[in-house]
Formats: sequence, C-alpha cells, structure tokens
Amino acid sequence: MSSPTLSQKASKKSFVPFLVVAILALFVAIGALPRYLGDWPWVNNPTVPNKSALIAVKEQGLPIPGWQTQEQTTTKLGGQTWSIQQLATEPEIRGAIAPESPDDIFLLLRSQVWYADQPEVEWVDIQGSQRWKIDSRQQLSFSASRSPSDQTPDSAQPVPVNSDFFRAWNQNQTYAVLQWYAWPTGGSPSPASWFWTDQISQWQRNQRTPWVAVSLWLPIEPFSDISLQRAMAESLGKTVQATLLDTVFLDTEPS
Repeated sequence: MSSPTLSQKASKKSFVPFLVVAILALFVAIGALPRYLGDWPWVNNPTVPNKSALIAVKEQGLPIPGWQTQEQTTTKLGGQTWSIQQLATEPEIRGAIAPESPDDIFLLLRSQVWYADQPEVEWVDIQGSQRWKIDSRQQLSFSASRSPSDQTPDSAQPVPVNSDFFRAWNQNQTYAVLQWYAWPTGGSPSPASWFWTDQISQWQRNQRTPWVAVSLWLPIEPFSDISLQRAMAESLGKTVQATLLDTVFLDTEPS
C-alpha cells in the first residue's frame, strides 16, 4: 500500500484550521440569529411557576389538613433557608393510623425560590447539621392525588412518589425520617429524577419544574424499630404531597 504523498498531508493539515473556523462561525451565527429573527424560547431564562407560593412555603410553612401546626420557624441548614413545623394531630386519629406514633412530628420544607435553584445537597445539609448517624435505610413508595375540585383531565391521575425512609440519631434524639423531593408530577429522593422532568418542561414551555424538598422527622425511642412508624410516615407523606399539589403546584401543567 502506498503512503500518502507530501501534498496530500499538506492538504489535510490545511483543512483542519478551515474546519475549526467554520465551526466557530456556525456557533457565532446561531448566537446572533435570535437577535434578528426574534428571541427563541431557550434564549431567555426559564420561569418558575407559582414563585410567590413557593417563597411563602419557605417563610410560612404549609398548612397540613388534619394536623395542627404547634410552632413554625425558619432556620439555615447548609446555607439554605428551611421552614420547620412542629405538627400535632388528635389522639384518636393518630391511634387509628399508628398507635405507636409520636405526639409531635417535625416537617421540614425547602422550596425552590428562583429559576437557577435546583435540588442538590439538601439531605447532606440536614445530616451534617444534625450530626446524624443513619441505618435501616429503605424505600417507601406511595401516591397522592389532587382534590377532586382541583383535578383536570391532565392532572386526575395519582402522582407516584418514592421516598427514603430510615432511622437517624445523634446524642440527643432518635428519629424515623421520611424525605423526598416533591414536584407536580412525582417525587423522589434523587435529584436526577427531577432533572429529566425539568428538562422536558424547559423545552416544551420554557419553565422550570418547581420542587420542594420534604423531610419528616418522627421522634422515637433510642434504636427502636422504625417499621412501627411506617404507616404514620406514609399517611403523612401522602397528605404533604397532596397539599403541595393543591397549593404551590396547582397551576402547573404536567410535563
């Protein structure tokens, strides 16, 4: 087989800079076209639906049907602001769901507040701030629905949620903990699950998929079995997700 001639090698070398220049020119043209043809949807920053409601969650918490908020405050965890609510319910209601459940449960919420805000290290922030040790980790799945009066043909289906359920403790207290990221069409403890839904929402409507980080703490006796709290955690998890669907996620179209 004959080797390439010097002229062929020179021709290939001269073609490389031309190709680079052509690619750069293409990128410049793509960036300039919207200025002359009108803005493309992805040129502007995507909007956050119901932004004011999301901010209110961070500052005021979330009214939970069937539960009383004994106290609500805000605190910084890992540099981010969280709402903390101390919830209580009637003894007969609690007994019907899970007789072994605690009198008071803590609900922590961190909501999206601007377009570039996305779920990342919320669980790490909580664990680090509380100096928790964790075991008995398991998945807890459930579904929640909007109130019948708020349902549309596109939002009538139950919303599936996967959550992390585990035991956490430090020197002061042991908890059964349930946590997940909630959004209008689902929920998961993994930010990656939200990411793909958000990408579709941006391409279709130039909107972010709004989200709320939810962490439920059920105080328990040191090293007691968290399976005794599973029914209460699931029941309250459904109620929290359904309340979010009926409030901050109400006017958000499914992706």
